[in-house]
Amino acid sequence: MGYSFTNTAATTAAVTNRFVTSVNMANGAYTVANASPVWSGGCLITATISAVTGNDTPGTLTIVGTDLTGAAQTEILTLVAGGAATGSKVFRTVTSVTQAGWVINVGNDTIVVGCAAGNIACGSQGTLQGVLVNNTVATAFSIADATRTIITVPISQAAGTFYNFGAGVDFGGHLKVLTTSTNDVTVIHTSTSPSTYAL
Repeated sequence: MGYSFTNTAATTAAVTNRFVTSVNMANGAYTVANASPVWSGGCLITATISAVTGNDTPGTLTIVGTDLTGAAQTEILTLVAGGAATGSKVFRTVTSVTQAGWVINVGNDTIVVGCAAGNIACGSQGTLQGVLVNNTVATAFSIADATRTIITVPISQAAGTFYNFGAGVDFGGHLKVLTTSTNDVTVIHTSTSPSTYAL
């Protein structure tokens, strides 16, 4: 199988209000502020509720968009009263966000919808072949899959450093770059496998 590559040249810190900025909860569709994460890959969706007077019954949130292959996908998040919920599907774009089952308590609680930390380069299991550092590392950054850190690149690593994994390192769930600075890094990896195949 051939390899693909994904470049990350910006912070991949979580952006809690990337898709829906703070708004009173209500049943129905919310306005989508941005269609995709700040970075070039995908992300897991987060929804965070702030209680106003007591906790409303939050219900669910239906996210519609596309995955890293461009295929349409939908995920239903069970919301957490006065807290945060994180999805499990990797989204490249978000086209609609709709709440259902919400019941007010005293005053409308507010909600924001955003993306969890990490530029997800591959949305399925696969193989990491290499990591190329394109600028001198400003802060340490890491490459991880769904359950573990694969490599941490230390601060001040020189531009042009290439970590070659030879036959590759297998990863599970997804592959993501985690950086809190404008490190410029390219990861070489297998492409995202489609979630469904046409017969």
